[in-house]
Amino acid sequence: MKRILLIFATVLCAASLARAEHFRIELTVKGTSDEATAHSDTDPPPQGTQPRPVCHVKRGEPFTIQFFFSSNFPHDVQKNVTVRFFVAPERAAGKKSPPDRDKPPVTESNFLMDFKPDTGRVGLRQRLRIDRPGAYLVKVGSEHSDSDHEHFAAVDLVVD
Repeated sequence: MKRILLIFATVLCAASLARAEHFRIELTVKGTSDEATAHSDTDPPPQGTQPRPVCHVKRGEPFTIQFFFSSNFPHDVQKNVTVRFFVAPERAAGKKSPPDRDKPPVTESNFLMDFKPDTGRVGLRQRLRIDRPGAYLVKVGSEHSDSDHEHFAAVDLVVD
């Protein structure tokens, strides 16, 4: 019986290590009456595997975007990783669609970082207003992370 439990524990531990991701991301969008939080997802597939949470704000109302992007890769420094953050118009909320390429982003920024094992971290807190009603994609993610997939978190923002 002990041998079976030991084999089971070994298999369970190996499975959890195989699923370990390189980055942990938490993205929160908070208005005066609504809030949504998204956590790490992966690309591919192009729009991830998790549904995007939705936050509603009123036109012209200030809202806050905050994210924390942390390395949880224990083995080596991840060099020259781009962390890209943007808020951009999209065609419809809740559809997992990419941003509308015909309209410019509301805001965007990039950080080029070397992430030390288990300790590298970057964050941002920004207060915005959007005067044009519609659906917007709020997204933060990795680019060029020297992996077969990228990591991101995304929230659909609906401005009424």
